Amino acid sequence: MDTKKENIKRKQRYSVAVIQMKSKLFDTWTNLARAVEFVEEAAKEGADLICLPEGFLTGYDADRIEETIVHAEPIDGNCMQTMMLLARENKVHILVPFFARSSDGVRNSAFLIDDEGKVVCSYSKTHLIGTEKGNLQPGNLLPVWDTKLGKIGILICYDACFPETARVLAMKGAELILVPSAWRTGSYFSRWWKLDLSCRALDNLVYVAAPNLTGPCGEGGAFAGLSRIIEPTGDILAGLDETEEGIAYSNIDLRQLKKERSNNTVLDDIRKDLYSY
Repeated sequence: MDTKKENIKRKQRYSVAVIQMKSKLFDTWTNLARAVEFVEEAAKEGADLICLPEGFLTGYDADRIEETIVHAEPIDGNCMQTMMLLARENKVHILVPFFARSSDGVRNSAFLIDDEGKVVCSYSKTHLIGTEKGNLQPGNLLPVWDTKLGKIGILICYDACFPETARVLAMKGAELILVPSAWRTGSYFSRWWKLDLSCRALDNLVYVAAPNLTGPCGEGGAFAGLSRIIEPTGDILAGLDETEEGIAYSNIDLRQLKKERSNNTVLDDIRKDLYSY
């Protein structure tokens, strides 16, 4: 299991908030200020873990990734410094996904900051789509981290379309999977979003928290919204509609997760000898 080995005092029950917001393409200052407002609101409401959606900082347009990465920030840039300070001041965990620049290129990454303002998890999108290919560096790992909030894995948007990703995280011990997204409407995409997330939760007996963008997307398109928190049964604990900006809240109860896993034994009965996990 890809976890930290130190002694960690874990919460068995805590509140998660998923933020659904509109982001203006390439307007990082406005987007960051808006995100700060949402994070502060969620903190005041008592959330322990606050999750922002994919592309919240730069906006996201699948056809303009080459232009978008011009606005990518380093890991120690203004966005992360702001969020680390917010986490420390408000004693909350914050999931911060953005296009992160390093010496070897730009990745579509997500960072989990703990309630002391320290980065405890980082993940880069492993399954690139469309013009992400050729413009972004893919991640190559599916880690799970042992945190104050239990064992957490992260997927980003399109990653959740691949059942293997969530299964690998579950087999490594994940109890909660965070899925920050910039998922669009159109065709059957909204239905696909709802089914995929519930299936990933039920198949793997994990909680899923999935914040998504809303509002315009590219030429005449729109993001799907429908941010949600899902329990290990696949049922929705809390969510938002397609077009509203806002925050959905629910509790993660690791004791309840343990009960679900005692009732549904798929993780115990899986034929590991048939798979390369």
